[in-house]
Amino acid sequence: MKHFLDLGTHRFEGLLEFTEKLNINKDWNVYCYEANPVIYEKALETLDDIKDNYNNIDFNNLAVMDQDGSITFHCHDGAWSDTSKEKYVEDYTSGSNALDQTPAYDIGNGAVFNIVDREVDCIDIDLILSSICSTDPQAEIYIKCDIEGSEFVVLPRIIESDYLNNIKQIYIEWHERFWYNNGMEGKIKEKQVYLHHLKKAGIECFIHG
Repeated sequence: MKHFLDLGTHRFEGLLEFTEKLNINKDWNVYCYEANPVIYEKALETLDDIKDNYNNIDFNNLAVMDQDGSITFHCHDGAWSDTSKEKYVEDYTSGSNALDQTPAYDIGNGAVFNIVDREVDCIDIDLILSSICSTDPQAEIYIKCDIEGSEFVVLPRIIESDYLNNIKQIYIEWHERFWYNNGMEGKIKEKQVYLHHLKKAGIECFIHG
């Protein structure tokens, strides 16, 4: 059976995109993960509108990481359009992350984040893969990974997983720019190492976003 993992669901924008891109239908199982509790609650309001398009859609308010437990999640509760702080965008939520050193602004667009920290539960990506493959050993897994920098801890865990060969395609939005003050060049090199291992395992890798 085919399985789609939507890591960093936000408000299902990615799921709707990949439903068309991969022709996801009722022959698939869909698993969605959104760490930001505010966004999760808002996304729940639209779940009834889309859930009948799939065989099963499992939507979880969890951060996908390399461990189980809880983490501090830096929620962007709005943002200023630039460092002048003259214009405030109240519904700006993109870029919320679980990084040890969260950036104060996004060098990609200049937005200055209004950061509110919350404790959220997290789940080990290997546990997700194990849960799928233990009931479906022939599982074909497709992954969209847009988790705001945590790809740098999740991808090594995937590469080490016993279920690596079940993964067919992975679409990754990279966030090495979040290390603009501390080691961005190292993150770019790290990215290439992970891509090399994934491609060596026969996994098709694509840039998302």
